Amino acid sequence: MPALFSRAWFASGVVTDESAADFARFAAAHPERPARHWRWAAFRDWCEEREPLTPDECRAIYELGEAEPDTNLGTAIMCRTLYERTCPTDLREAAKRSDRAVVAHAARAR
Repeated sequence: MPALFSRAWFASGVVTDESAADFARFAAAHPERPARHWRWAAFRDWCEEREPLTPDECRAIYELGEAEPDTNLGTAIMCRTLYERTCPTDLREAAKRSDRAVVAHAARAR
């Protein structure tokens, strides 16, 4: 089984060696679920544990979304970041120019 999480996930702080091992066990127990299911679950858990997110955390996870090879998952991460009430204004302004239409829309919606 390929690694569930790229280096970007570790660099962003969303996963640690411990949490990655936990999600790898969950994924092995449920092979019918795609890898993005587990990455989204890890992301969601991380956000819920930290709410409200700091501006630096918002920047880190937005960048994670941009780097995520699964475009749908990356876009969802980016949008979730923009809906965070602590998302920095400069990040929201930059997101308005995103080439991902739904991200630009989410940035304008706030």
